[in-house]
Amino acid sequence: MGKLSGKAAIVTGGTRGIGRATAELFASEGADLALCARTPEALEQAAGELIRKHGVKVFTCAASILDRGGMDGFVNAAGDALGRIDILVNNAGASEQRAAGGSRQQVYAVDPVSGPLPPGRFEDMADDEFVNAFNQKVLALARTMRAVLPWMRKAGGGAIVNVVSMKGKQPPPRVASSSVAAAAAMNLSKSLSLELAADNIRVNVVALESILTSQTEKSRQRWAPDKTMAEFLAPRNANIPMHRLGTPEEVAHAIYCLSAPLGAYITGQILSVDGGGLRGW
Repeated sequence: MGKLSGKAAIVTGGTRGIGRATAELFASEGADLALCARTPEALEQAAGELIRKHGVKVFTCAASILDRGGMDGFVNAAGDALGRIDILVNNAGASEQRAAGGSRQQVYAVDPVSGPLPPGRFEDMADDEFVNAFNQKVLALARTMRAVLPWMRKAGGGAIVNVVSMKGKQPPPRVASSSVAAAAAMNLSKSLSLELAADNIRVNVVALESILTSQTEKSRQRWAPDKTMAEFLAPRNANIPMHRLGTPEEVAHAIYCLSAPLGAYITGQILSVDGGGLRGW
């Protein structure tokens, strides 16, 4: 019997990267799963592999986190299929930095403010950029959390983990829109942890920076196609105290710790998984 046997967990963006690693870890601990992503083929493949390897139930649905009706339908169909919802991992969400002023580098929360940095671009940002960031990084979380609450109350409690960029705590320049949205997502999570504690529903945040996923290769191709991955990462690793990027499996373990029964007295917290990059407390 795994530590999550008898539990049912929703993982958004569950077909690759951090979402897939989380689904794998949860399934290995006995949890039944509900996965959503935008690609039906990827969902089918992930579900088949998880079922064969771990023998758990896996419900899938192609849905976008930006579609309120679609996410409501996914959550309710998942609850009906699995009989309950105990855990929600809000992992899906786009992440983008836009080129400005001829810049050929990304900017990260771990970067020192004293070094050479690309020019700021706040004056050129349209309102729509802030609105889009808020929709993707705040309202998408809110919609899914709102949908799972009746199921968690029915189950006698639950655990919600929102996966958010560390930019919400330590914003770099030039990406004000996503930094502000990440901070709002953290604030929303803290607020809900207070509101839902009496219902035995816990809400925590895993704040990320510098994780090696398939997006890292896409970033290299976009920003530095002439460099090898090692060359592309070298300046970034230099600013991380542990001098390396984290893995999806390491993030999944942090999410698991906040979701498992032994984490039952932890709520309203932000756990930074960043190799020590957060400069404040």
